[in-house]
Amino acid sequence: MPFLRKFCLCLLVAALATSILTTGCQYIQPAQNNSQPAQDEKAIYNKWEAETHRAHKEINQRPPEEQKEYHDWNQQHSKTH
Repeated sequence: MPFLRKFCLCLLVAALATSILTTGCQYIQPAQNNSQPAQDEKAIYNKWEAETHRAHKEINQRPPEEQKEYHDWNQQHSKTH
């Protein structure tokens, strides 16, 4: 009987551990740190680089203040067009 009790306990622990480990965690990236502009936004991003006379870099390689400038510019641009 003790063996059966231990086996059931181990089985229960394994089931709980499996459900906890497979659930995982989800990290949601803040908007100002998006790694890539969406495909349809790349043209707008390239236009911002041209209008502000910046060399091409991926958005995630720019300093946070430049990323914020782009996002602010993009918000203004989307409201006027």
